[in-house]
Parts: sequence; C-alpha cells; structure tokens
Amino acid sequence: MKRQKRIVVMGCSFVVGLALLGIGGTTMTNNNVTVHAVTTPADKGLAAPEKVDGTQTEAQTVTGNSTSGKVTYSNGANSATTATYKQQKYGTTSQAKTGFENTQNLTNADGTKVTLSDGTKATSQGVMGHVYVQWQKNGWTVTTVADTEDLTTSSVNQTNKTVTAVANKMKKSLKSNEVITQNVTRGNVVVYDGAQQKPVNNISWQQKNKVVQVSGNSAETTAKIAKEAIK
Repeated sequence: MKRQKRIVVMGCSFVVGLALLGIGGTTMTNNNVTVHAVTTPADKGLAAPEKVDGTQTEAQTVTGNSTSGKVTYSNGANSATTATYKQQKYGTTSQAKTGFENTQNLTNADGTKVTLSDGTKATSQGVMGHVYVQWQKNGWTVTTVADTEDLTTSSVNQTNKTVTAVANKMKKSLKSNEVITQNVTRGNVVVYDGAQQKPVNNISWQQKNKVVQVSGNSAETTAKIAKEAIK
C-alpha cells in the first residue's frame, strides 16, 4: 500500500502560497511548511486498502482504530459512499463468533439442487424477484443473487442453468480475488450479479477474535477490498 508523502516547501519567496496553505490546516515552522497527508486506514491500524486496485475507488473517511474502526469509500471526493469496511476486535473468539453471527442476514436456499462447474454442490431458490444459489465450502457460506427479470428464461430447467452460470461466474471472481480461498474461522458472502444502486454486496468473516465486514455497490470492488484486508 502506497502512502502519501509529506510535502515540504521552503523559502521566503513563497509567502503568499504559504498563507493560502495555512488556511487549509497546514503547519508552519519558521520557513518550513508541512502539508499533512489525509489519514489512511493503516494509520489507524485497519487492514483496509487506501485505494481499490484497478478502480477509481479510494478511502474518503477513516474513523476509530484497530479495535473498532470504519473506512468509507467513494469514487471521488464529492461522491456518495460506494463501499464501507468495518473492523471489530473482541476479547475472546466466542464473543467474536456472537458478533459475527449478529451481523449476518442469511437467506437459506433450500430449493433445487444444482452442481457448479467445479463439482461444488449448491441449492437454488427463487425469493421475491431474485434467484439465490448458495453453497458452503472451506468455512465460507456463499450466496449469489440474480434478478428474476434479468434471467428471461421460459422454463424451470433453463432458469436453473442460467442461475448456475451466474453462480459459476461469481465464484470464479471470488476465487481470483483470493477471497473464498482464504482460511478463516468462518465467512459469509452475498454478491449480486450486475451493478447495484446500494451497497448490498457483502463479504464478512471472522478470524479468531476479529470480525470484518465489507459492503459495496459493486461485487467486484467489494471483493477487491476484502482481498487486501483478509491477508
């Protein structure tokens, strides 16, 4: 992770510029001016990245500390929040388990049995305009979500094939971002196929006494934040 460098401006010939910088909270000592960098997640002991690789998304606010902290992300200084990172440390792993479970809102897919491309057994179920495919593997519970209106299929059999294809695509993305391949105490993923207007994509996990939750508008961005944080 790259951190912003402090910029030191020296000399009396920059008096006007220094005065303007002083308005923005710059610290002046004799003829030296230090422009302080924006607080980064690492400054607060948080594992979240400062910038999301391959995107314009970057941290805008950082609050709290390594015990209880939060980072909000946007695609520009004046943009709405597009992703958040929350980190909480507990006194024991038992307390962390309870804390993790309290943050989850799982949809149990108890419907049709389907098989993913790598042989993973999953279940598919339609609920309120969405079709869910869910499976458990390596401590992770993964749920992929497709909008019913986007499936445009004429039969149950074809719908199952389509949503399975969506699940395969999302599973590939999660694996390439090294999320569900990581060893955690327990983890939960809910990701949507296609862009969302709200941060409904969610990746959360417990590692011993620490619980982390990442949410975002984009499943890919959410996965990339999780990738950097989960290592």
